[in-house]
Amino acid sequence: MLIVAPPRDLVGAGSYPVVASQLGRFSPLPSELRRRRDLSERENEIGTEWRDDCPVGVGQKVLAVLQETTNAAHRVLVRADRHRRIGAADGSFDIDASDVLTGDGDDNDRLDVVAAVLYAVTALADEDEEPVEVEVGWNQEWVPPTYDPDALVETVNDILLGYRVDWAWDAGRFQQRGNHVLHAEVVKPASTFLDLSPKFARASAGFEAALTRLSENRPAVAITDAATAVQEFFRALGVEGQSISDQLNGAATAGIISQADRKLLKPFIDWVNADRSARGNAHQFRDDEVTKADAWLAIHVAAALMVRLANEEPRSIELMREERARETALRADAEEAERLRRQRETESQVASQEWAPPSRYDDEVPF
Repeated sequence: MLIVAPPRDLVGAGSYPVVASQLGRFSPLPSELRRRRDLSERENEIGTEWRDDCPVGVGQKVLAVLQETTNAAHRVLVRADRHRRIGAADGSFDIDASDVLTGDGDDNDRLDVVAAVLYAVTALADEDEEPVEVEVGWNQEWVPPTYDPDALVETVNDILLGYRVDWAWDAGRFQQRGNHVLHAEVVKPASTFLDLSPKFARASAGFEAALTRLSENRPAVAITDAATAVQEFFRALGVEGQSISDQLNGAATAGIISQADRKLLKPFIDWVNADRSARGNAHQFRDDEVTKADAWLAIHVAAALMVRLANEEPRSIELMREERARETALRADAEEAERLRRQRETESQVASQEWAPPSRYDDEVPF
């Protein structure tokens, strides 16, 4: 971060403005592109898995973003450690926040530290007025502390979404995405339902791509992917058409939905079409012309449509997922039991051969 020393008459004046950081847009490098590709392939096979912890990769990036958005990163980390003493489950910590972010401790500790860092930054941005010592050229100088909590929060939320961490900063709190009604009742059930059936594989890929593009700060592409997911969902139901509106009419004609459902869903379908045309990248709109709010709305509407067309309650979809997980676990247990049975059978045969009575031919019988 570039620090510009303030006029000398500001130092000690008792008021230090919070200035914007120099945090720019960082293009993903090959290792990150490979991670995203691997994530996409895994989600195509087993669906979206939301994490309830924080991997090392997220922690390292959060620390890097923190250092880019404040000239008082050490002060933030100290404040975060103070927060952990009171806010953590056990009320204590053995490893400093910076070390946890870079790999020490476990993934649960790291999630606590990320939350504590965000709380610390937002608090310090409002109240910290103590000058901080920084390097300016070859000299050490005291300058006002600078914080950019908005850039930090937005970037950290993108990182968390990109790694499918089921937590985010929203409305002044670090909370589980399930606490957000739209996530719990719309986004998560939609991704779960699509993953439950192979016939919805293309719709699932489109929906997960929308989430991934949003985490990459590419809202225009996310809007296009969300609309594509709805079209592929209709196609999986056997309904073709040049547009989503055509497919909605086709679904009513085929008896997949009722005419009452068609009238109910048509305004939402028209909105998805309009948003895709007005803001999607398929119509040459750039990401900087589209807001994340636009993309989130498109994703929420697309998800709500698919959940409604699935004719299942969100909780029922979650129960279906849990049942599939139980069946998978039972199959794994059965396969392991069969493997052990065969192993014991083989070991028993080997033992019986080793202890079998000698044949009528022994080492003394010439051949």
